[in-house]
Amino acid sequence: MGVITAWRGRSAVGRKCLTVLACLAAIVLVCTACSSQPAPLGPGPALDATYASPPAALGPESDQARLYVAVDGDDDAPGTVQEPFRTIAKAADAATPGTTVIVADGTYEGATVTRASGTQDARIVYVAEHKWGAKLVGGADDDDAVWRNYGDYVDIQGFDVSGDIPAGTGIGQTGSHSRVLENRVIGMKGNCLSTNNDNYSMVDDDFIGNVVGRCGSSALDHGIYPSGVGGTISNNISFGNAGFGIHCWHNCNRQVITNNLVFDNHEGGILIGQGDGPNNGDVEADDMVVANNIVVDNGAEGIRENGATGSNNHYLNNVVSDNAEGAIDLQSGQESGTVSTSPIFVNFQIDGSGDYRLQPYSAGVDAGTTDGAPPDDITGTPRPRGQGVDVGVFEQ
Repeated sequence: MGVITAWRGRSAVGRKCLTVLACLAAIVLVCTACSSQPAPLGPGPALDATYASPPAALGPESDQARLYVAVDGDDDAPGTVQEPFRTIAKAADAATPGTTVIVADGTYEGATVTRASGTQDARIVYVAEHKWGAKLVGGADDDDAVWRNYGDYVDIQGFDVSGDIPAGTGIGQTGSHSRVLENRVIGMKGNCLSTNNDNYSMVDDDFIGNVVGRCGSSALDHGIYPSGVGGTISNNISFGNAGFGIHCWHNCNRQVITNNLVFDNHEGGILIGQGDGPNNGDVEADDMVVANNIVVDNGAEGIRENGATGSNNHYLNNVVSDNAEGAIDLQSGQESGTVSTSPIFVNFQIDGSGDYRLQPYSAGVDAGTTDGAPPDDITGTPRPRGQGVDVGVFEQ
């Protein structure tokens, strides 16, 4: 397949990587692309054969309510395993707190909107029966997102998302206390993953274990775009986006951004700040923990503060190298433990097809902090396994 177009400001390392031939078995990390993107790569068994943490919906039978969706289902059916619904939206209409919606393999075309809310003790879970087997494809006639969720206490787990939607968001979270887990989103015209509502009042939304890339038609479009207060962004791979890999803005505060892999993003790796609505710069992005991330070969700075930022932001033990305009550019935050040498992957590929585990002699092995570190890596391997937490999405 062809590689993505080289971005402005790519480092020398990145230019060399475009011609490197894969000589090791790759753990393929990218997802199905829309028609304007390069052909999709094949699945990588280390990431998509099983769930990192098997959803409760796929475990033994329990008292939890279950609804089923399949491409050959019928929205006039009762939504049982024998007579499934046809659409996720219909299942959402029938869901109540504690319901798990299991979506069978297949291609589901058109936008999905869900509004049902769970509770703190009884979440609503939408889960692909097999990871990335349920493929959600938006079309040119859709005007917002492939999936827009308005509900609170909702999980969206294990879907493959792509499409040619003009506004272009892959999964858009508008509710609070919701989690986007282990999805694959590629080639959107806007953001891959985002949170937003009219006043950016979302609270404690998480993005964990997702693979996102090649999203965006302008510098305002990002891989992961959180805009609320609280939440965790961990174990994600975000690459090749028009804006930043991770861009925290608007009402961004008290977020934990840890153990992500961010590379080849045009505008930079990770940005922390506040500006525009709802606070227009009058409130600082503060109390952030940005730790154990690998941020390499991006088009500007690896990690940057911009707009209104506070003094209680901590940038800890990140590997930040080969970014076109430097490693870390902070206004008020505190930095420690930064590693500025190459992470030395098993097989780095700029197009997302590489094996991004660390070599045993990498400076990122055992170099992380426990502050904010997730208990497992992207494949479900427990952390730590050695002297300390490994930096990035994989634990050796």
